[in-house]
Amino acid sequence: MICGKNEKLAARLKAKKWNVGTSVIGFTKEVHKLMRAVDFLIGKPGPGSIAEAMQRGLPVLVECNSWTLPQERFNAEWVTQKRVGIVLKSFDDVVAGVQQMLDAEKLAEFKKNVAAQNNRAIFEITEILQTLLDKQNTGLNSKRLRDAVGVA
Repeated sequence: MICGKNEKLAARLKAKKWNVGTSVIGFTKEVHKLMRAVDFLIGKPGPGSIAEAMQRGLPVLVECNSWTLPQERFNAEWVTQKRVGIVLKSFDDVVAGVQQMLDAEKLAEFKKNVAAQNNRAIFEITEILQTLLDKQNTGLNSKRLRDAVGVA
């Protein structure tokens, strides 16, 4: 469980006795590596969290209520519409959400729906930038642009 900078939560989780193997981690820049070891993501419906989960093939368990940032509410609606995870009204219901995620059939369905998402944004961005650069006649071609941003 990654707690970020929430040291109180990390301390509470570390002090708890678990029936299964768990690891509690505070702030880390290695989230992308840790995501390889999980079956789904629990977090807020921020665009970065959801996009990274989709890229890693992970269904999501997110919260959406009146405290959710307005721009993130659309992401929660997208999760529901695309059936790539579960949206809770409150993280007070996280146990029930996790139980749903742990249902093998439901998790397989979510993973199938995640896999069906064809997120090409990283490639489209370079094409958009190239178009803008071409308009400015900078001479930077798409291969050099892709090399510069590290895209194959």
